[in-house]
This record gives sequence, structure tokens and C-alpha cells, in this order.
Amino acid sequence: MKDFAIFWGCTIQSRFPFLEKSTRMVLDGFNLPYRDVDGFTCCPEKSLVNNIDRGLWVLTAARNIALLDKAGLDLVSPCTGCVSNLATVNSELHLSYKEKEKVNSVLHEVGLEFKGKNKLSHLVPFFHDEVGIHAVKNKVVKPFNGMRIAIHYGCHMIRPSHTLKNDDPLEPKKFDNLIKALGAESVQHMTKLMCCGQGLDRVDQHENSLHFARIKLKELKALGIDAMTLCCPSCYLQFDNNQFLMEKEGEKLGIPILYFTELLGLAMGYKQEDLGLESHRIDVTPFLEKWNRLNGELSHVSDLNRELEEGFGIAQP
Repeated sequence: MKDFAIFWGCTIQSRFPFLEKSTRMVLDGFNLPYRDVDGFTCCPEKSLVNNIDRGLWVLTAARNIALLDKAGLDLVSPCTGCVSNLATVNSELHLSYKEKEKVNSVLHEVGLEFKGKNKLSHLVPFFHDEVGIHAVKNKVVKPFNGMRIAIHYGCHMIRPSHTLKNDDPLEPKKFDNLIKALGAESVQHMTKLMCCGQGLDRVDQHENSLHFARIKLKELKALGIDAMTLCCPSCYLQFDNNQFLMEKEGEKLGIPILYFTELLGLAMGYKQEDLGLESHRIDVTPFLEKWNRLNGELSHVSDLNRELEEGFGIAQP
């Protein structure tokens, strides 16, 4: 595998540094050749920057991609919005020679040129396609057998599909396949592909934002899932932080939210305190207690089977 740049975006490092830590831990655990690139800025965020100044939005994204071109690296990001924005601009500039030339006339002033020839990947499809399901299974030392987990894809992991091209936008499977590889059941639910609603908070519609989150969280509570997993810092902000605000107002939802890298890190044997799970606003203790109990039962059954096989003289494989 060739070296790749890790693109953190704005939110993870500034608001959720424990998500950066868990991501670095699993990348290191797989011995993946990632690099931090100096000079990356905001992707930039679409709903605000693009609506105010589209030219600035395109130029900023093109500059980030030009840094990849200069370094000769592909990009992987644990932020769905960053990849979606960068991939969208990358695609649009390839379709418009005039706009590409305009962007490069500015970038040349700072010694950069947009070529857009390198791959832009989100962390989930990257693990599915590049690292591989078999490799993920081989890293699991403490599986999630018996755990019922609901996946939230979010809007930007799979859309716009014509630029990302990483999964079926209507029936995505890659995130599900990874969760199953960790031993858990991926619980199907009606709101699986529903927008989290966090973008409404950015335009001063907080109550509408909470309404979006509430719809999904109430469904998952009714289904009795053990946790929700996702891989987008905005979605995490919505379902962990905003769920906490709802609970302060008396809504008892209690849905633990786990980032994909945290879930993977736990399965790989990393300790919860090292992954920073105590930094979550919604308590993940019930999830961890059930998981530990089920793994204890699995170990007991495994030991019993081994004793029976030895007693009957059955050779171990």
C-alpha cells in the first residue's frame, strides 16, 4: 500500500481530539502508512462557505487537493463531509477547464497547481476496500458477538454518489460488512439513511435539529439496540452532544454513540480509557458491561469445548 495523507478537517482536532487518538491508534495497529501533511486547512465546509462565496469554497478545496498533488499522496479522512466536499470540487474542476484554469492562476501565486489525480477516500470504504474485511477480522481479539449495533451512514459518506463512487447510495453495505466483521449484528432500521439534522444547528434552527435526532434515537431505543456507530464528526456532535442536551431536558434516550475507530479499537484489544471513551457525553458503560459479559461467556464456552475435546481425544486444529 502506498503512503497516504490523513485529512482531519476542522471538527475532530478542535472539538473531539479523542476521535483523532482512536483513529491514529487503529491506523498504527494495522501498520498503515499514513502521513500528516502541513498546510491543510478547512475542506471547506459546504453549507456556510459555499452559500456565502462559491469561488472561495472551490479555491480552498482545490488548494488542499493541490497539496496532495505536490506530495504525490492519496487522501484518507475520518470525516465524511471533508471527503464529500473535496471530491465534489475535484469532480467539478475536471469537468470545467475554464474554472480549473481560473483556480490554477491563483494557486500558481503560492507555488501550487491543481491536478486532482490522487484518490480521495473516507475511512470506512478505505478499510473495506483497501485494508480488507479479512485483515479486519484477523485483528479482532475481542469480538462483539451478541451485540446489536445500528449504523448511521450519514449524508456524505455515500453522497454525492457520482463523485464518491464508493458504495450504493440507496442500499450501502460496506459499513455493515465491517461491523459484521467485528462480530456484531448490524440492526436494520427505517431511519438508517436519514440525515442526522446537525446542519440545521449551523443556521440557527436548533429545535429542528433536535427533532431530526429525536426521530432516529427514539426508533433505536424502541428496537433495543446496544449502540449506534458512525464515522462523521458532525453526526457524532448531533447524536452524542445533542442527545445529552435532550437528556438534560428530561428525555431518557440512553443510546451510546461509538465512532467506527473506537469500535474497531475496542475489538482490537485497546483499553477504553486509552481510546478516550470517558470523553463521551452519553455514557457508554452499559454497552461495555454487556460486551464484557458476553465475551466472558464466550471464553467460558470456548474453555469448556476445549476440555471436552481433550477429554475425548479430539485433536486441536
